[in-house]
Amino acid sequence: MRRKILTIAMAACVSLSMLAGCGKTKTDTEVSSAVSAGDVEEAVSAGDVEEAVSAGDSEEADILDKDRAGNDITVPENVSAIISMSPSVTEVLIDLGCADKVVACDTYSGTSPFATALTEDIPQFDMMTPDSESIIALNPDVVITTGMSYAGGEDVYAAVRDAGICVADIPSSASVEDIKKDIAFIGALVGADSDAQELISKMEETEKVLAEKSAEIADKKKVLYVMSVPTADYPDVYTCGKGTYMDEVFAMAGCINIAGDIDYQWPAMSEEDIIAADPDVIIVGDTYTENPVDAIMNIAQWKDITAIKNCAVYTIDGDAFNQPDHYVMNSACDIAKSVYPEEFEDLENPFN
Repeated sequence: MRRKILTIAMAACVSLSMLAGCGKTKTDTEVSSAVSAGDVEEAVSAGDVEEAVSAGDSEEADILDKDRAGNDITVPENVSAIISMSPSVTEVLIDLGCADKVVACDTYSGTSPFATALTEDIPQFDMMTPDSESIIALNPDVVITTGMSYAGGEDVYAAVRDAGICVADIPSSASVEDIKKDIAFIGALVGADSDAQELISKMEETEKVLAEKSAEIADKKKVLYVMSVPTADYPDVYTCGKGTYMDEVFAMAGCINIAGDIDYQWPAMSEEDIIAADPDVIIVGDTYTENPVDAIMNIAQWKDITAIKNCAVYTIDGDAFNQPDHYVMNSACDIAKSVYPEEFEDLENPFN
């Protein structure tokens, strides 16, 4: 049970987009019916994106007056102390060369593989119930939040704002293009515009290579993405549907996502649905099941699925894929090489 909740919680980091930041909060939230209350929030519109932080617009990005949720913010002239409350944001900050500026982070960031790049033993806060008093005591220049923190409909950073600290919200993006804008925004926020543009350029170079090679694939394969290996107690498979960057990534890799036509971002597919769709390949992002490939291959009811008969079941780093940052391009490459090993044998991951 704990494994299932943890997996879904990571998916929630991907899907939740309740908006809150410095100033008036905008919300348009709908609780997902796919899981029990509190486990996963349905992704919602992130509102209008400020043109000032669009990729490549570094001149205008020098002055920020709104966060990615569209809320008014006042950014200090020098940002040298940052609290990051999102793993994807923390990872971007590290790759922008700002690891030493992160004075505290969320618990997911603190236990991630990339945490070794952060200053040792910095404070960690629960993104759902952050300790405002301790955050204020650290006197950060900016606190960068995720929509996950507002799942209960409450502004858990109100006291931090009242203390005069800038709180900038970055709702979890539903498209690769918005991920680029997130990176550009973070770069502008911390004074690393050119470094942010380098990350974005690498993403775009990889997109171009994937697009060129994928266009040459005539017979595209149907793929099922499994976030969490189904069990007798939880037989449904949580996957990615329409309107997600994950669905876009599968398309980049030349694949047909069997859930891509489902008008729901994070659907739970039944055993019957999966058997009827008959995927050619199964990609597993479960990080909590021991030997997930064996677990999938041994589902008796799936024995006649093409992917099972052909032993076409592969794993990718689910943690990396679940976090909306530049590393999703590594996931795109890993998927492409697994599904089409010959066509993409020379493809290299852009971020190592």
